Amino acid sequence: MLRREGSEDREDPEDPRRYIVNQARDAQVKPVLLAILLGTMTRNALAADRPVPVILDTDIGDDIDDALNLALILQSPELDLKAVITVLNAGDVRAALAYRILELHGRTDIPVGIGAEQTLLGKPSRAVPIQAAALPPGYTAPGPSRNGVRLMIDTILLAPEKITLVAVGPLTNVALALRSEPRLQEKIERIVLMSGVFFRAGLEYNVHRDAEAAAIVYASGLPISTVGLDVTVQCRLGTDEMQRLAKSNFENVTFLYRLIVAWENGDAAKHPILHDPLASLAMLKPSLVNWQRGRVEIETRGIDGRSQGLSVFRKDAEGTVEVAETVRADEAVSLFIDRVAARPRSR
Repeated sequence: MLRREGSEDREDPEDPRRYIVNQARDAQVKPVLLAILLGTMTRNALAADRPVPVILDTDIGDDIDDALNLALILQSPELDLKAVITVLNAGDVRAALAYRILELHGRTDIPVGIGAEQTLLGKPSRAVPIQAAALPPGYTAPGPSRNGVRLMIDTILLAPEKITLVAVGPLTNVALALRSEPRLQEKIERIVLMSGVFFRAGLEYNVHRDAEAAAIVYASGLPISTVGLDVTVQCRLGTDEMQRLAKSNFENVTFLYRLIVAWENGDAAKHPILHDPLASLAMLKPSLVNWQRGRVEIETRGIDGRSQGLSVFRKDAEGTVEVAETVRADEAVSLFIDRVAARPRSR
């Protein structure tokens, strides 16, 4: 991203989330407070031995952070990646990039779907992601392409437990899925986003690119955790981290470095910023960020390039959105590089 300023849940009697539901029902806790409690339990579950099932929705291929985020998720035993879905133009190229990373991590069992090629109201683009230059000549994802929105819906509905949806591109696919299938409301644990800018003025690419889709998602009433551009810009790889990637002998790491070189496009001083990875890092270690709870509204009728796509955060103790306000950037970068620069983890 080019960024600017059918089955029922299985009941586990020892599941702490089920205990909270029962206690809340007995105490007649407000539904929104119950959602907050369940979201907290989901984050705490990352410290347990049961990985959190996630779907990744990504516009991999433009900014380098999407590829880095996919690698981070694959290298994190706390997360169980169920599907990868691309969004916007050149879906076949984006799918090939995603599949190549999966392949180098030994995870070709994870399905890749091609989502919407254009935004809800926007015009199509034929631009080819620059990172395609790092792929082997003629490389494509194998087999017939899968409809990404359908893959998202089916994966969520057929899962034996609720799914956490990690969306780090324009929210076109997520909006289409929510509007297409109302049952998703009961099957999504929460939505984790890299989206918006909340504590200073400015536009952020994901929201600005499809403001209508972002408005649908933020108004869905689902629990949402989002890291905004004003926080993610603080997490930049330094020279030491770049050297670790450049000198690695692991093929999964050397491919990531080739993607970085393609993204730099001749500017070696251009170091990746961990926009998208911070969304996943905050799942792995919630203490990396400080959160504010409230509601988010998206401006869909403003002036393009100035106010259309503004993300407005309003504090509200009963809101369903939590927004990152600050980040421990050094800790985030350290955790990221330790995971991503390692050999592919065994399953």
